[in-house]
Parts: sequence; structure tokens; C-alpha cells
Amino acid sequence: MLFFWNVFVTLLILILLNMKTLKKSIFGKLPLEFDKNSFVGPITYTYKEENVPLKLDIYYPVNEHEKYPTVFFAHGGGWISGSRKLASVTTWSKFLASRGFTVIAIDYRYSYFHDYEELIQDYSAALEYIKNNCENLKIDKNKIVLMGTSAGGTLSLYYAAFNTFNNNLQAMEGIKGVVSWYAPADLLDLWSVESLFAKVAVITTMKGSPNRKFEDYKLYSPINYISERMCPTLLVHGEKDTTVPVESSKKLYKKLKEYGVYTKLLIHPKGNHSFELDLKDFLTIKYVEKTVSFMKELCK
Repeated sequence: MLFFWNVFVTLLILILLNMKTLKKSIFGKLPLEFDKNSFVGPITYTYKEENVPLKLDIYYPVNEHEKYPTVFFAHGGGWISGSRKLASVTTWSKFLASRGFTVIAIDYRYSYFHDYEELIQDYSAALEYIKNNCENLKIDKNKIVLMGTSAGGTLSLYYAAFNTFNNNLQAMEGIKGVVSWYAPADLLDLWSVESLFAKVAVITTMKGSPNRKFEDYKLYSPINYISERMCPTLLVHGEKDTTVPVESSKKLYKKLKEYGVYTKLLIHPKGNHSFELDLKDFLTIKYVEKTVSFMKELCK
């Protein structure tokens, strides 16, 4: 009982520390309007049975082809919180579905009770589930773009970087590219910001600070698996991000370019963390539209 009480108190503290970002995740929406009749969903499926079922939601466009290119979306929350049901996920999912993509929004286990490797296993299992059931789900398994925000972006980058680095062709089959919004590409970068939430989240996930778990921080940082085989990558970040430093995306972009990977980096000079959910300016709209264009380019 004491253990669960400690977990509850820790969660409460983290929520208070991250209140501004949490508010955007719950109530925020993209700065672009879309026809609410242009998509259907969500339709919920269980992709894996653990102590509790792990679920994913699927959103479909309407009046399009029978099978659609797919965006595989992982939520943020520092690997210790978040959900496929948050507005920060549903607003992206509905918008992208209205633009002609099937969107798969997944849940995965939190790192309180699980190692980071288990979160990666959940991510992989959800991706395998939609590939294995592509006919029933009306998904084009040969046109999949991995996408994630914040911690979900790191999971997406890691999956693509790790499997291309190791030339795991089966895992990367059908994956056309990856889109990452304000994600830490190097987990050590989270110690260079003032955000206490970021530090607590990564220390919880890695089960210790860099002083104790340095090799694990390196092991699970996507930036350490970049090779010439890495799939096309779009990185979006805010210059004013106080949760995940923009330097993390800048470093990754530089390394991707060094290996000749097709990549783009979009930096909003006034953007903080989750900036697309509260800024309504022209540049934010432009970056959201460029995200759509990038994915459509990959899925031609």
C-alpha cells in the first residue's frame, strides 16, 4: 500500500510541475480548422494483452481510396503519462484523417513499473498488429509514416533509427519515414534544461541519473543509431522549448545530414513545448501544413 501511495504522490507532483503542458494536452487544438464530416472514428482495438489491455484508436478519412497511407502516432508525456485520448493526440488524429491519412493512435505502458525496453516492445507490437491485420483494418501497410510528439517522438525516432542501423528489413518494411515534434533525440539533453518534470521523467524512465545509468541513456538515445540507411525524417521544434531543448533536434539534424539522410528541420522562433496546440500564428500553421506535405511526399 505504501508503494502505491508513493506512486500516487509522485504522479501528483509531476502533474503540478507540468501543469502548463498538461493543460495544452487536455484542451489544446491545432490552429487549422477541418470538416468534422471528413473523417470517421475513433474505432478502438486491443493490440496486446498485458496486466491491462493495451489499445489503439483508428481514424479514417472518408470519400477516399479503400486503403489509405497510414500515420502511426505515439503520444507524449515523458513516458510516465499521456494517452491516446488526450486532445493533443485526437486533434492531430482528426486533422490528419481529414487530410487523407488513416491515423493509428496508440497507448503504451508507463515507465513507473516497466523498463524502457518494454515500452519499445509495446510500440513494436502495435505496429506489428496493424501490419498483420492490414486487410481487415483497410490499411496500406506499404505506406506507413511513424509520428510522435515529445516522448512519443523519441519512441518513433528510436524505432526507425535502431532498426535501420541494424538493417532489420522486416521491422522497417513499409515504413516510409518518421516525423518528430519536439522530441529528445539524446536523452542526456534533458539534463540541460530547467524543467524539473523533464529530469524526473527521464530519471524515472532510465531508473537513475546519468551518473548511475550513463550507458542506458546512450543505449536508448535515437541519435546514437543514425546511419545512411535511416529513413526520411522531419524534425519540428520550438526555439523557446524549456522542456526538451531545441539543441536536441539540431544535433540530430546535423548528424542525419552528415549521413546523407533526407531530412528537414523546422524551428519556430517563439515556440515552447507543444507550441502547435496554443500558437495560432502563420508560422505554426505553415509547419503543420509542411508536416502533411512531407508525409504525402513520402507516400506517393
